[in-house]
Amino acid sequence: MKSKVTTLSLGLLLGAASISSATIIGFSGFNSNTAIPLDYASNATTDNTAEGYVVSNGTTPNISLAWGGANATATDSSWDFHQATNFGDIEAQTAGDTSWDGVSTAPRIGQLDYGNMAITFSADAGYALVLNSFDFGQTAQTSGTSSWTLSLTNSSLAVVWTETIDFTNGQVYTISPNFVGEDGETYTLTFDRTDQSYDTNGRVAIDNLSFNQVAIPEPSVVALFALAGLGLLRRRK
Repeated sequence: MKSKVTTLSLGLLLGAASISSATIIGFSGFNSNTAIPLDYASNATTDNTAEGYVVSNGTTPNISLAWGGANATATDSSWDFHQATNFGDIEAQTAGDTSWDGVSTAPRIGQLDYGNMAITFSADAGYALVLNSFDFGQTAQTSGTSSWTLSLTNSSLAVVWTETIDFTNGQVYTISPNFVGEDGETYTLTFDRTDQSYDTNGRVAIDNLSFNQVAIPEPSVVALFALAGLGLLRRRK
């Protein structure tokens, strides 16, 4: 598994000047094989345990999501809610609260129906996306291997983060981009299957998708931080 981050924006200034909030998606609440809505978990302002996500660490009202991929249509994201014991390893990778994640005896996950899938995160002006982490795995039911390239691209199609994953039966990884975006920018997280020795459509899934939003400081605040930094440097001299 190889990871590369080519851009990390705003850095310590952003962390010091804003308060982070988070949404975590556990994919519970819907019947198995129900298509994930195109705008699932967009602009989350309250816990929605009926649909399998929480904002207990804060809301993300300024981040909208679009679920899709190469096989998506105007009415079908080509992602599915799914529950099956075969996905037990993926469900168990990160323990979620029983009210929204482990709500049944059968593990519930977000299923990739095809080999090119995507989730787009769009931030309102004045806010930025923080992509924290997610679990990504291949069911033990699969009699073979598969390889994937995960990438995050901005609206100019520049790759700002990427990671390669190789699966054998039953493997699962927690992927942690820990990526902070730009003000008002849109980012697309792509799952691109580059190789397989067996048909893995519907046998790969994600769970516990965690993302934040952060408020971008006003230019006047940035200027104050800069002046404060200069003052500290002068005092040290």
